[in-house]
Amino acid sequence: MNILKNKYQRYFINGLILLLGLFILTACQLNNTPQESVVTNSPEILSATPIATDNQYPSTPEEVIRAFLIAYPSDPVYAVQYISPSLVKTLDASSASKLLPFSGEINGFIIIKGDTSAEGETSEILTNIAFQSSSSEIQFNLEISDGRWVINQIITK
Repeated sequence: MNILKNKYQRYFINGLILLLGLFILTACQLNNTPQESVVTNSPEILSATPIATDNQYPSTPEEVIRAFLIAYPSDPVYAVQYISPSLVKTLDASSASKLLPFSGEINGFIIIKGDTSAEGETSEILTNIAFQSSSSEIQFNLEISDGRWVINQIITK
């Protein structure tokens, strides 16, 4: 009887070891990624950092504003491509450097509201632009010129 008892004890101990091993393996493979997600209704903050493209001109008013805000602080001459010919004609060296209320790096911008008319080929977009030390509300008025959206007026609010 002792042999039978020892045999069942060994089965019992081996079964416990097997279960413990399976438990440890399962615990090691648990997905530790958070399952909770937070949804907010705040406006999307758009970055003013370049995105690699195939040198294609932006197709929407919002993309034109973004491209302008990326280019303007570091290369105002390059940024002229996003400005309408009628606005470029009115600019001199001084006014060209003051199209935006602050100089320096732009950290990002939020589109507060926009109104675009494909029929009228016009667009008004109110933005809040974050500069290094402050922020400012700026309205961009755009029009279609030669088949492309261009900025024809920049108004600081």
